[in-house]
Amino acid sequence: MSGPRVVKRLDARPLKAAGIHPVEQVLRDLSTLGPGEAYELVTPHLPGHLLEKTGALGASATTVQVGPDEFLTTFTREG
Repeated sequence: MSGPRVVKRLDARPLKAAGIHPVEQVLRDLSTLGPGEAYELVTPHLPGHLLEKTGALGASATTVQVGPDEFLTTFTREG
């Protein structure tokens, strides 16, 4: 059995470094996920505020720290 198919990825680290918070972009992107699709987000820290907002969109999230300033969060739309 294969896992969800990643259809989009955003590395938010350059945006965050420029003082831009990508929450609206991420929420827009997540709203387009179909069943069984996934979205990957790379951030310099745990995206706690964003994780709180995504539950309402019906997406589950898993975050792993892959480096000192690199967190990979995978959002999945079940289906």
